[in-house]
Amino acid sequence: MADYWSRPLRTTARPVRRRSPRRDYFARLRPLLGAGLEGAIISAETVGVTGRVIELLAGCALRRVIVARGEPGEERARLQALLCWKNGFEPARLLTRGRGALHLAARPLAPGEPPRVRWDARARTATLELAPGDRWSHLNLSYAVALRAREHLLGRAPLPDGVTYHGHRLWPWAESSAPRPPPPPAPEPEPLALAGRHLLVIGCGSVGSEAIRALARAGARWTLVDPGRVTIFNPHRQWFGTGELGELKVSALRRRLGPERVRARRWRVGERELARLGRLLEEDPPDAALLATGTADHTALARLLWERGVPHVAAVAYPRARFFEVAVVVPREGTPCLSCFRGHLYRGFERAPALDDELARFLYQELDDRQRERAYLELVAEPATPIETARVAEVAARCLAQLVLPASARAPWLRRLLDAGTTCLLGGNVAEEGAYGIDYPGQVVRLGLEDVTGVESERRCEACGRVLVVHHRQVMPALSDEGALDRALASTSPFLAERLQTAERPQTAKSDADGSCEAAARAT
Repeated sequence: MADYWSRPLRTTARPVRRRSPRRDYFARLRPLLGAGLEGAIISAETVGVTGRVIELLAGCALRRVIVARGEPGEERARLQALLCWKNGFEPARLLTRGRGALHLAARPLAPGEPPRVRWDARARTATLELAPGDRWSHLNLSYAVALRAREHLLGRAPLPDGVTYHGHRLWPWAESSAPRPPPPPAPEPEPLALAGRHLLVIGCGSVGSEAIRALARAGARWTLVDPGRVTIFNPHRQWFGTGELGELKVSALRRRLGPERVRARRWRVGERELARLGRLLEEDPPDAALLATGTADHTALARLLWERGVPHVAAVAYPRARFFEVAVVVPREGTPCLSCFRGHLYRGFERAPALDDELARFLYQELDDRQRERAYLELVAEPATPIETARVAEVAARCLAQLVLPASARAPWLRRLLDAGTTCLLGGNVAEEGAYGIDYPGQVVRLGLEDVTGVESERRCEACGRVLVVHHRQVMPALSDEGALDRALASTSPFLAERLQTAERPQTAKSDADGSCEAAARAT
């Protein structure tokens, strides 16, 4: 487990010697959290597992962590090296005495047991329970604990209590709470079979670099495309350290992954540069690609990948990374393309304000009308914390790792997703009434061909030529028809199921796991 978050490959973790205002490091965090977790103290044990949670909280300005004295010196040193590498100006301090406002622990499970978090509100403890070596469950649980811990430490929410299961055989991002006999079936192991595979990543920022990090030790070859350099705003939520400021992002990643495994291109790849990207694809076709530029160029890039038959994942965060979208496209298997869905799915409404001019001035510069129009299309995920963007990267990386496998070797959840045509995933780091069908923070739902909306009965996709049937509304079955009602409720969120019965609102999302009918029925 420690391999994922511990000190970077082929990189020396060292403090930055030159002076730099600490406020610049967290400048894109301050509009959201103010001082963040500066005044908080947490304690931890088993830091080989809980270290990922600590890293995410340190990215929210956590300054002090009490590490149990009995912890192995090597694990403690690796954690300290990572924190120093991420923030060489003023890294989080590891203390040896006391107990914090929250205590983190971990316990190994036998293979086949469902991964879970055991919360004890009275003892102020969160225990991650998972099988050793289960990389994806480690990321999933670390995200869930970091998100809820941050909200509690900021005084925004009480600490959860009880056991929460994370993952399901048919949907890896499902979440359910105990008591619920029997526990949900554990997700099947998903080994990273990337040795010798060629992955293309366009955009090496908050999503792209962290997705690369999740897959870094799996033996893949990489083509990395990004024009940017590491700035003071990047390390707290991207896979870069403060010792790399000013360096090209693709160069830093190439050194870390191993020069022999990486082809780095300092390119801005937009619609105007498609010919250059096309030549790159001809020279060495990738087995799969990740689009993570966070810009309006995704549509043109995805169309080129579709034409070349390259499986790809397109990930984008909505304003402030409160919600996000991950689209999975496999051209040779006839899935919908990105253009089939982009802008044509009913997703509910987000209540959070978009990027306003005051925030845009803080982050970038004074905007004229033309610049403002561009700012609203690009980088709308700013500002955000590493907890939110890490979730986007994890979902994207997991999908990307599955795409390179033969169809028969893929996990049941991806086969289900592809077979149903529900290849657009929507996730939420917050839950707001009526927004995108998200009922709890961390939920990921599926949208697909049955969720296409429009004013006509059908529309033809300009990119792939698919004829898409427009679904205007769905009427729920009568309450007396229990079987049909249960099936319908199992395919929509509990909140929207309730609204659909009373107001016949359009269906917005597929379930995040089979068996969610119980929760849906309770909501009605």
